[in-house]
Amino acid sequence: MSQPEKAAAKKISADSRHLRLRGLIVRTRMKRFAIKLTSASLAKLAFAITATWPSAGQADGTSLAKRAMHLLRDNCIRCHNAKKNKGDLNLTGRALALKGGGEGPAFVTGKAEESHIIQFIQPNSDPHMPPKEQLDGEQIAALGQWIDSGAEWLPAELVIEAKLLDPAALGQLPGGYQPVFALALSPDDKQLAAGHGNLVTVHNLTEKDKPALPKLTGHLDAIQSIAWSADGKRLATGGFRKVLLWNTADWSPAGEISDLPGRVSAMVFTSSNTALATASNAPGQAGEVALWVVDGLAKRQAWQAHNGTIFDMAIAPDGETLATAGADKLVRFWSLATGEQMMQIEAHTSPVLSLAYKPDGALLASGGADKELKIWDTKTREQKNLVTGHPGNVAAIAWPEKKAELITASDDGALRLCNETSKSPGKTWSKAGDLLHCLAATADGKLLYGGADNGRVYAWDRTGKITRTLEPPKP
Repeated sequence: MSQPEKAAAKKISADSRHLRLRGLIVRTRMKRFAIKLTSASLAKLAFAITATWPSAGQADGTSLAKRAMHLLRDNCIRCHNAKKNKGDLNLTGRALALKGGGEGPAFVTGKAEESHIIQFIQPNSDPHMPPKEQLDGEQIAALGQWIDSGAEWLPAELVIEAKLLDPAALGQLPGGYQPVFALALSPDDKQLAAGHGNLVTVHNLTEKDKPALPKLTGHLDAIQSIAWSADGKRLATGGFRKVLLWNTADWSPAGEISDLPGRVSAMVFTSSNTALATASNAPGQAGEVALWVVDGLAKRQAWQAHNGTIFDMAIAPDGETLATAGADKLVRFWSLATGEQMMQIEAHTSPVLSLAYKPDGALLASGGADKELKIWDTKTREQKNLVTGHPGNVAAIAWPEKKAELITASDDGALRLCNETSKSPGKTWSKAGDLLHCLAATADGKLLYGGADNGRVYAWDRTGKITRTLEPPKP
């Protein structure tokens, strides 16, 4: 190799070492820079990214506002609304958001970096929002730019819309599918209405050999809820997005409610017989409670009561309070006069499936998918007792008398006699032929009826023996 070639090779080697050293320095500096990033600097970096991000940085004002509304709707509104305002923060209106909650205003118009909503959605924020998720950089940037640009508010974009299926699109249920998810006794205890699949049969209880009354039809999906008015004049049956009302004198139709988001999972008439409360929700959506005026079935009021399905409802003996049990593990109490939430109990570690008031109204029993039965003081929210020992879901509860005894139905098909002060069931009654979904008791508590998955209704006496089995109607 000539002297000029050796000089050139030496220069190339030096340049290569210089480039490698420079790369090492750059990587080291980048690593230090990454370590030193704070929540605030992450936000600034995210805002800078939006300059080249079409969905946020280059969107016009309306598109940006719509994007921000959808982020609030999908990540914030469920916990910060009129009924469930965590941290005393309600984000359903601009004025309410500017007023803010315990931490102050949710945002400061034109100042994203000073806005609590931006601070709390940063990865390292404590408290952190949403509690169990993390918004990505583009989402944070979009909210920040929306605030900096004036925080235009589009109320219609905050509405959580359910994807509703037309009931007419439902097909026929499989042949022989007749589970009893709901039943109700008439006020005089002489008749029992039970949903066998999508048919309602009113069983005569006074004479064993007397045939059942005509089947009530009109539902395509399985009956999910049944309620009998206290005066005995009306029966309500609930299925998929539909409630049918019946005159019990001649079993003629008395009206229909179809303005419902999903399956009607629970129903109860008010003590005055003037209104019907329904619980319904579309899959994945909040559970809605609605009050309907019996005469004409006009909607009196409605509100979002739980995050998810409402499995049971019970009206207090004084007729003024509605208790609801939710998939969100909560029991909530509502004023029937105003629809306002009165109090809330973090009741179970799994969905709350069943409720029953003690007839004097002092106590409320709740049963959960956690296999536990709990007794609550209705004034103080204090847990008075915990009953364990159920082999599965506490699917239904009956508390027929002003005594300490109550009865539960569970997955193994057995009823259990419990006490409001005992720590485990006192007695296990005879088992039905399948798991139980629902339970009804006569006013004196001497007879109990349970609806099973096999389509049958079983009757127990107070000794715990099955005295009668009501068969499902023939197709």
